Amino acid sequence: MYQLTQHKFWGVLALIISIMFVAFMVTGCGGDGNNDDDAAANDDDDDAAAEEEGPPPATMVTVDPAAGATVPSNQVFSLTFDQGVTAATVNGTAADGSGLNWTASPALAEGSATLNVGWTNRDGSSGSQAVGPYTVSDPDVTAPSITNGTVADGDADVDPAAINAAGFRFDFDEAITGSIMLTDEAGADLNWIANVGGQTATLTAVAGQEIANETTYKVEIDVTDGAGNATTVSITFVTKPKE
Repeated sequence: MYQLTQHKFWGVLALIISIMFVAFMVTGCGGDGNNDDDAAANDDDDDAAAEEEGPPPATMVTVDPAAGATVPSNQVFSLTFDQGVTAATVNGTAADGSGLNWTASPALAEGSATLNVGWTNRDGSSGSQAVGPYTVSDPDVTAPSITNGTVADGDADVDPAAINAAGFRFDFDEAITGSIMLTDEAGADLNWIANVGGQTATLTAVAGQEIANETTYKVEIDVTDGAGNATTVSITFVTKPKE
């Protein structure tokens, strides 16, 4: 009777251990599944947070030419942002481009200028940055011109006595260098004393080479301004008859 009872005891014990082992295995597998679900949920939360934050805003812009440069009033500036933007302006003038790269050509007054760059970020916020100063100077492309002269091309009845006494004088609208000469009907140089300086070109009579009545003469001027713009002028005139 004792042996039978002992045998049953060990059988029941083995059964209990088996049940506990199976339960442990089931519980353990279930725990792994829950961990995977939790990790996936955390990833989803991170993605949602990133979507809520949106793209980062631009915080600075690099401009070419760089500050300190000398530029013309119609200079085209290249703008490079550290993050993409949806719109940009320079001194109120809309820029062309997209993303990181834009260009703009604001109207600049000669002298010193600073660029005020503004932009709209992809999240709708805005930013701005001052860039400068720049020296604004347009190149001189205009040739010098005569503002006043002793004679004009096509003049007739010019008094030779007055010119022999006072010479020729031609004023220009800017400083010039170059040459001026007086020739007769045959194109020969009369070798009058020439002077070109400041904004004036003059000829002074030489004894024995004075101009005469009823004769055609030509003043030939070839001058250049400080920017290299040249002006060539040929002025033909006729002196008056003797009285």
